[in-house]
Amino acid sequence: MGEKNPVLIDGTASEKSSGLVQAFVRTVRRRWYFLVIGVVVGALVGVGVSVLQPRVYAADATGIVTTDNNNSIGLASTTDTLAKSKATQYKSLAASRGVAEDAIRSTGFDLTPQQALGMVSVAVPLDTAQIQVTVRSQDPDSARELADAWIKSLSTNVERVETGGNTAAPKDSSDSEESEESQADPANSVLKFIEYVQAETPTSPISPNVKLNAALGALVLLVVVLLLLLLQAFRDRSIRSVEILREVMGNSPLLGTVPLSDSLSESRLIPPESLGAQAHRRDFGVVESFKEIRTNLQFMNPDRPPRRFVVTSCLPEDGKSTVADNLAIALAQGGDPVYLVDADLRRPTVAKRFGLITDVGLTDVIIGRADMDDVIQEVHTYPNLFVLAAGHTPPNPSEILASERFSTMIDRLAEKGTVIMDAPPLLPVSDSAIIATKFDGALVVVEAGGTTRDQLGKSLQNLEQINAQLLGTVLNKVPTRGSEAGYYSYYGKNYYYEAEKESTRSGRRSRKKGLDRKTGKAKSGV
Repeated sequence: MGEKNPVLIDGTASEKSSGLVQAFVRTVRRRWYFLVIGVVVGALVGVGVSVLQPRVYAADATGIVTTDNNNSIGLASTTDTLAKSKATQYKSLAASRGVAEDAIRSTGFDLTPQQALGMVSVAVPLDTAQIQVTVRSQDPDSARELADAWIKSLSTNVERVETGGNTAAPKDSSDSEESEESQADPANSVLKFIEYVQAETPTSPISPNVKLNAALGALVLLVVVLLLLLLQAFRDRSIRSVEILREVMGNSPLLGTVPLSDSLSESRLIPPESLGAQAHRRDFGVVESFKEIRTNLQFMNPDRPPRRFVVTSCLPEDGKSTVADNLAIALAQGGDPVYLVDADLRRPTVAKRFGLITDVGLTDVIIGRADMDDVIQEVHTYPNLFVLAAGHTPPNPSEILASERFSTMIDRLAEKGTVIMDAPPLLPVSDSAIIATKFDGALVVVEAGGTTRDQLGKSLQNLEQINAQLLGTVLNKVPTRGSEAGYYSYYGKNYYYEAEKESTRSGRRSRKKGLDRKTGKAKSGV
């Protein structure tokens, strides 16, 4: 029966990883609009969240630590270092409850010290004696007033700390002498904290940041969509490239690819040659694809090409009947008689598609109700093509197809020409596999992007288990446009149109030259 064809569904870890990356890239290219939608929706969500958030304003006020000792350069350097050290110490004082209470009392705001401390942040710029107070509030004026009041309150508390709580002037000469001695010593000098920069009323909020929220929303939704596409690529087992199909098929040949075509979706049949070249221009890719399948079938064994074979698929709607019908037309156009037998007794379609009588056919011949020559119908639109309809739907299709009478009938037809049997799908029923064992084999139709690896692998196993010959596969409904076309190695559809364009350009040039010659004669006065 021929060499067994291993079903290669799983590979090594590196092959799986590479396959997942390729599947993810294909999924992203196929579903790129989801990324755009995700980015737009994420940005809109970020803007919406920003609109719902309250606006927060920030006002900054700055104070500075100074000393009265500036009589000499050496003493100024020492006191400057001391001021910077004290500024760091006063930072904790600025965030104290006492400063908060004084600032609230000064402004008259209805706040608790804890609430005020939550609105204020204190910082000491690096290597400076400055203390910066930042107040955040939903009211810009309140932020400015509280920042200035906070600096003043801190100044009062610093003075209280540095003077030990006594800010009154000395009363006698002895106290004056002690004060002068303390000011003479840099270590015991009285430091001052004064207001350096007053707060200004903020004009724009610091929160929410609409641009940042929109960017974050877009980024988050983009990542979510990418993860979903990655999950889809991981779970997608459909055959979306010729490479994947060959991995599953092993040594079995790919006989051809049939492009996705509007004409096939309407009439399901390629145009007859009698319609002329104009009709074939529109369906050039489809017509050539079936001619390619015809050629590959004939070259499988030039001395004894398959003359009795089954066309089937994994599941319904994969396009097996369309492939069977049009392959029969392509073979008939070669000049030899072709007999198309509708062996799908459960869902017959052949006779109806060709506009023939559906009431009598195969089942009537098998049960002896009619003679085969009487029920075979010639398709006048397609010369050399003959159709044997399914006839009445029987209660036992499998038994009829497995009968010796059916085999004898097919052998009789094969003496006259090539016999193509449109058989049921492989997975729902076993009819096709049984028929394939009796004749030259089976041609399996695979729907691009529809049939999965597991479905095709199971179908091939069904054929292999009963020693049915697999002639090859036909990849059906192959995309001809967009990013998917390259993955199916479908590049030939533009060949005819490029030639047609060149022919059109040549015709235009010829007509233009003829017109120029006529114009030249007219000008010369002929």
